[in-house]
Amino acid sequence: MRTVDVVVIGAGPAGLSAASSIAEAGPTQVLVVDEGPAPGGRLRSQLYRRGSDWYIGAERAASLAQRARRAGVIIESGRQVWSLDPGFVLGLSGGESIRADYIVIATGAAEKTLGLPGWTIPGVLAVGAVQTMLNVNRVLPGERLAVVGIDPLSLSIVDELAAADIDVAGVFLPPPPGKFSAPEQPSAVFTRLGGLHRLAPNRLLGLAMKALTIPGMAEVVARIWPSTGIRMAGMPLHLRECVVGIDGDDDVRSIRTKRVNTNGEPVGRERVVPVDAVCLSGGLYPLQDLTRDCLLVDVPELGGQVPLHGPNLETDTAGMFVAGNITGIESAEVARAQGELVGTVIAEKIAGHEHQSEAVITARADVEEARAAAPLTFMPEIHAGRRRMHELWCDHLSQDVRA
Repeated sequence: MRTVDVVVIGAGPAGLSAASSIAEAGPTQVLVVDEGPAPGGRLRSQLYRRGSDWYIGAERAASLAQRARRAGVIIESGRQVWSLDPGFVLGLSGGESIRADYIVIATGAAEKTLGLPGWTIPGVLAVGAVQTMLNVNRVLPGERLAVVGIDPLSLSIVDELAAADIDVAGVFLPPPPGKFSAPEQPSAVFTRLGGLHRLAPNRLLGLAMKALTIPGMAEVVARIWPSTGIRMAGMPLHLRECVVGIDGDDDVRSIRTKRVNTNGEPVGRERVVPVDAVCLSGGLYPLQDLTRDCLLVDVPELGGQVPLHGPNLETDTAGMFVAGNITGIESAEVARAQGELVGTVIAEKIAGHEHQSEAVITARADVEEARAAAPLTFMPEIHAGRRRMHELWCDHLSQDVRA
């Protein structure tokens, strides 16, 4: 059995930053394991605009990995963690076991399934798969593509599709969730769109999208929205039209759409739109399989079930920390800052400093600054979710004191 001081699971921005921060603080054996073929996580496939500049995730991922290696961090890609036992004994693919004094779980998030008739036909892809094909493998997903889902993921990929010169039939609403759930009203969709104004390709459209957050404005726009949609990066946004099915046998041939009424219900005749690929965007959820021995809490504002954690991202299991999207769905920059915080806290503990230092306080402030400046806000109520987590953590501590 191999023994190290710290094991970090996940080589995304959170995991790499945590490992670097620990290793840079002093002589410590830090190992990062990741199932991907190269370090960087989902960051490797990200590409979007910040104003007039492009954010190239692959370059940022390479920089983070280079920093970690320079600090002496060992990065092992293509390694899957099969088990995590008390005392922090990890079982890895290949039959190897590793023991560590501290563990950082930075496994990120996974995409939610967006099921609709025909979604298993070859050529129907999730957003992450399309991003990887375009930005990592340099492969076009198809010649004419439809995007289903209105959220930060689907709108962020619009720029990438335009840069790849892919013919996009449009960005459409998903179908209603089912007979046991009420359909989403168009006004709610427009309100959510207003919160994504930073993704607009130009300042004018960004201001128009931001205006949707004015009380009552979303309802007005939903009523007058043109049937042909409006264009974003040259692609039509169909916010009053949902996809009700995907057709094809061995490959995608077309999608079927319907208009939606003011209650969000599909109405009228179906429209057939020829496409040979479909990109589904159902959102993200925290990937917390390895934290099953921790207390888990359901906080919808953070994306679902997450490990209970404190302000320094510590869990109720001593020595176990979490960072990145496992704590709640946010941007890569927030994940990076959380990694720095966790790394700083662990480095202080290894050095024998039990009291909160100025460095830890600064790292916590950096997380808040990254959150405020984030170009993408995946969860509109993320601040409420963070407050709720703080309340739950305080309740947990008070119960421990009473016990």
